[in-house]
Formats: sequence, structure tokens, C-alpha cells
Amino acid sequence: MGDYTYESPILTEAELELLAPRAHRVAYPAGTDIVRRGDDSDFVLYLQSGHVKVLAGEPRSIVRIYKPGVVIGEFAILTGRLRTADLVALNQVEALQIPGEAWVEFVLDSKRAAFVMLRFLSEMVIERDHRQAESMTSSEHKIARGIQTLIETGIGRQTDDGLRIAGFTQSDLGSLSGLSRESAAVVLRRLREDKVLSTGRGYMVIHDLEALNRMVKQVKKPPLTD
Repeated sequence: MGDYTYESPILTEAELELLAPRAHRVAYPAGTDIVRRGDDSDFVLYLQSGHVKVLAGEPRSIVRIYKPGVVIGEFAILTGRLRTADLVALNQVEALQIPGEAWVEFVLDSKRAAFVMLRFLSEMVIERDHRQAESMTSSEHKIARGIQTLIETGIGRQTDDGLRIAGFTQSDLGSLSGLSRESAAVVLRRLREDKVLSTGRGYMVIHDLEALNRMVKQVKKPPLTD
């Protein structure tokens, strides 16, 4: 059980083989609504390739991006409630769809899987609390942290010009970073001027990862006002 890390796939190959008879493979093109808030659906997805964004709150904003190797949609299965967020394919997605009953039986029978899911959910709570604690940090830090989150999902592709991240708009980045589209645009313009990155329609290229990492580490809170 101790071998699991937040970067590891949730399920082992042996566990996937055990679940296979009660599951089936599904694929979703980029932009597909996989789950909508309020749905009464009874399944989880084991993400095998591609990335999925989670939209929640009012107004709707991106609160998480899932990468391959994780289980999605487990909260509704564990609580018996309706779906509380939208799940949207960020790019081409392939997954294993597992019926809710089969998933619950599997977790109850597997101490390792139960421990891993508990640890994974704990990491999610810690990450959420960390984002809330950053709510008063500068816009530059928020954007840098949002870009770092994208990089950590593995969605980027290394090119001669830098790390290219496609399928993500300025509005998406602002949403993920807790900023308005307008505030995100202001920060991105400064980053372009400093040659940290460049942007195009639906993509960005990171040219200076070191500068971006410095921005993430240098947390500066805005001055208090009367």
C-alpha cells in the first residue's frame, strides 16, 4: 500500500483485469459533456488517455483537471447523490466505464484500492484547501500556478520553441486560476512581453519554465486597503 504516490495510476494492471468483465471501454471526442451536474448516473470512469476538466460552482469555473490513471465520478457513487459537477473532455478521451455497484464491491474487497482511493481523495482535499489559502495572492502567482497545474497533468507537448499546451483558452486558464478572463488576459500580456510564453488561438507555448517556477514560489499578497 505504501508504494502509491499522487503521480501513480490508481489501479494496477491486475486490478484492471479483475474489473474488466464488468466494465466496457468508452471514448469521448474533445469538448464532449461526459457528465452534467444533476445527472443521476451510476458509474465511474477509469481514465486511460486524455484529460477531463471539472466545472463546478456559480458561475461555472474549472476546479480540476484529471489526467490518465485516475478514477472519475466516485463521489456520486459513494454518497448516492446526483452529480455535483460537469465533466468535459478537454481532448480525446478513452476510459474504462465501471458500473457503480461493481466499483463499490471492488473497493470493499480490496484493502489496497480502498487505501489508495482514501489517499487520493485526501490529496484532493489538501489541494483544494491550498487553492483557497491562495485566494488573496497576486494575479501573476495565480496564473503561474494555473499553468503549473496544466503542466503537471502532462497535457503539454515539448517542441523546439518550448512546451506547447493546446486546447486551453485564456478564459479556461482564468477559470482554473480563479481569475476573470480579463484579469487573465492582462497577466498573459505581461508574460508575453517578458517572453515567458506566447499564445495563439486555443494554445500557449511556455518558453521560460524557470521564470514561471519563480513566479509560483514568490507568493506576494496584495496590500491591505482601508
